[in-house]
Amino acid sequence: MQIKEKNIDKEKALSRLQNLCARSEKCTGDLRQKMILWKMESDDIAWVIGSLTSDKFVDDTRYAAMFVRDKSKISKWGRIKITTALRAKGISTEIITEALTQIDPSADRAQLLELITRKAKQTKAKSVYDLKNKLIRFGVSRGFEMGLVIDVVNGVVKGE
Repeated sequence: MQIKEKNIDKEKALSRLQNLCARSEKCTGDLRQKMILWKMESDDIAWVIGSLTSDKFVDDTRYAAMFVRDKSKISKWGRIKITTALRAKGISTEIITEALTQIDPSADRAQLLELITRKAKQTKAKSVYDLKNKLIRFGVSRGFEMGLVIDVVNGVVKGE
């Protein structure tokens, strides 16, 4: 089976991406990757992204705020994992920092406490040391700061 090369002109790409952005929130990094797959020239990519941005179809600040809300509340990710995911999408550090201000530190701790408590009930461990290690690894893998994870794990293991 032969793969067809997609060579799309900038007007057609603009139309397709406007339709895509109208259906769901996208960031410029996602759109840039899609246009690279379409084998578009870099000048055309810049023109299309500029046009989408000026028409408010795409806004990285709006995208980052939505991403932080969803990943924090629904997926229960910590700040580190959210930051890493946004950086991978090409979002600037300033926008990420601004978006992360939506996360309330006390809510962050309460969310981690809920996750660790649930995980502790499901985890089989040979010793308290082994249980703590498993829970710390779990908390860090969810993207929470190491100090916060250790505090919460110690509290859960002690039964506080």
